[in-house]
Amino acid sequence: MRLWAICILLTVLTGCNPSGQQSQLDEPAKASDSKSPPSGSAAPVPSAASPAAASQAAPANDGAPLEEIADQSFQVELESWGKVRFVSAKRANADGRKELVLSLKDVEGHTLYTFPQPKLVASWNFESVKAVSFKDVDGDGKKDVIVLADYVTGKDLGGKAAITAPSIFIQKDKSFVSDVEIDNRLNASGKITTVSDVVAFFKAKAKPDAAQTPTDTDSNATLEKVNRNLCSRVAASHMSEDEIVRTYGNEYDKHELDRSEHGQDEMYSYIGECFQQENDKLLANDSKLKTQTDAIHQTVNEAISELSSIDYIRDGGGTMWLHDGIRTHGLYGYRMNVYVNMKLNNPKSASKKYDALIEKLDSNLDKLKKQGVKGLEELTDAQGVKEAEKDFDARFSKLSTALQKLKELTSDKDEASLYLLELLTKRVGASIDENRRA
Repeated sequence: MRLWAICILLTVLTGCNPSGQQSQLDEPAKASDSKSPPSGSAAPVPSAASPAAASQAAPANDGAPLEEIADQSFQVELESWGKVRFVSAKRANADGRKELVLSLKDVEGHTLYTFPQPKLVASWNFESVKAVSFKDVDGDGKKDVIVLADYVTGKDLGGKAAITAPSIFIQKDKSFVSDVEIDNRLNASGKITTVSDVVAFFKAKAKPDAAQTPTDTDSNATLEKVNRNLCSRVAASHMSEDEIVRTYGNEYDKHELDRSEHGQDEMYSYIGECFQQENDKLLANDSKLKTQTDAIHQTVNEAISELSSIDYIRDGGGTMWLHDGIRTHGLYGYRMNVYVNMKLNNPKSASKKYDALIEKLDSNLDKLKKQGVKGLEELTDAQGVKEAEKDFDARFSKLSTALQKLKELTSDKDEASLYLLELLTKRVGASIDENRRA
């Protein structure tokens, strides 16, 4: 269930492209344009009237066009640059090899800085970006850039499996430095597949006794053991949702387990998995209620996935919605356990409250539909807004279908059904403009 829920979110969110088009990076540099700065250098910002403005969107490479990777490009505030847009893009060279090009842009789309090409991957064939993160890895107080990307190595690029290669860019004063020695060590370890792995590498590197740190196998064993013990503890208690999350967090801190964004996603997924197991035990002899509960759980997951995707579209992207969706899926493992326990204790009818809540849910949906992608024009161009509108409509339709199915599955209108409906109504309400989360 834990992996299934994560897969839903990845499938839904990575399919979203708020811009819906290639950026101006796609336009080949014209002969009359000034060349963009070489890799690893900063560029002066041209005025809007400057003929060089268009070409500043991409580093020159014999006119080869750049294709922006929308879901791996982000707004970010960097100490040496202020608020800028980090852009990931790919380019096909004359020899057929593709490369990853990273840059910083201002609000007008002018290129301020082009990142140096890491020596480790200079001759490799770029496939895709897996993750981008902005973290201070060297402890100097400035955000550095971590990029995990898939490449095919060797001269004969056809048919070979891609490998994930980490690239670290250390922020200096108006520049970023790529350290080939660090990249080589990370790659040689064969254990770097997530941003958390990179952070752990730097933490271990900073410790005098780094050679004595636990192996991955030991860490995984500790993680599984801690979660087994936590599950037994919270399942037998009457803790609230907040108390359960706090208990897990405290134990993760106590055992120095991963508390990165990825680690927290995993923690919430373990919570969901724990209570799913409890539900299976409780319903082992009640096939009818189990069938209904499983159907409701799946429908709720579908609704949450679509809501996370809608928020992603309306905000012009952002991995926060991926994290939000995964963690909400985890919490619904617990919430479905509350529902099951209520059903097993003959809940009272709540027909009037249920019907009133349905009206509130429908009202929230109407508001969300009317607002659509309003405000997105401040983040992208007309074509991008048009594509986002199309994507929003498709996601909203799926959300409406899921919520209609939920109404049918909870048509008994008892207190247990009311409990779930209140949660979904609140979640839909959180996505309308007046309640948007910062």
